[in-house]
Amino acid sequence: MTLFARENCDLTRMTERTIKVGVLCIQGSFIEHISMLQRLADTRSDGITLSVVDVRRSSQVADLDGLIIPGGESTTLSVFLRNNNFEEALKLWMFDEKRRGVVWGTCAGLILLSDDLAGQKQGGQVNLGGIDIQCSRNMYGRQISSFECQLTLQDPALWKQSASTGSSGLQKENECHGVFIRAPGVAKVNSPNVKILATLPDADNVVVAVQQDNLMATSFHPELTDDLRWHSYFVDMVIKNKYPEKKSLVDV
Repeated sequence: MTLFARENCDLTRMTERTIKVGVLCIQGSFIEHISMLQRLADTRSDGITLSVVDVRRSSQVADLDGLIIPGGESTTLSVFLRNNNFEEALKLWMFDEKRRGVVWGTCAGLILLSDDLAGQKQGGQVNLGGIDIQCSRNMYGRQISSFECQLTLQDPALWKQSASTGSSGLQKENECHGVFIRAPGVAKVNSPNVKILATLPDADNVVVAVQQDNLMATSFHPELTDDLRWHSYFVDMVIKNKYPEKKSLVDV
């Protein structure tokens, strides 16, 4: 009887699965991102434990499975990353040949993850890169030009995430509410390997969310709405990257 209990315990430990997702707590709406992840952790029922971590030191990066880089002022963020050894630590972790770290950048995070930044000044923003797009800073104007609107979701995997409501109330499954605050934009998609996740609802189909391999970026702020779909999509990316045998709606 004792032997059976011990074997059962060992089996439980072997089948326990945990992912550790960090939020870079430097500036921007990191508290809101943490809140969304904690809400998601409380509602998931797939047997995987979601551990949420405040990331304030570069030494924390290597132990993560996923990281969210919130919005903020990109030049200030870049200075902090350079001066505190984050730039090198992030690049080593993101592009590790054994298992790449999964990253989602919102607003200023999109600038950092873009391969090409239009009009970048020498010694300006940190360029982590990894998403083959050209990014334009302040594409939609200055702070006074910030806006909100409904966006069109281009990836059906986002439709299949948890049902939710945006800050404007009930919405169609192929729409989400977008909050743009002095937002950068995707000026050009330079590779067919970049998956377009969402666009503005106009004839030009302006791209506002992209994914390439283990990286995702949004021009807008899903953490400032009640919609959990973007955080759920990102967490699914992290799960598939760490446990590739597990079924997921997301391709990484």
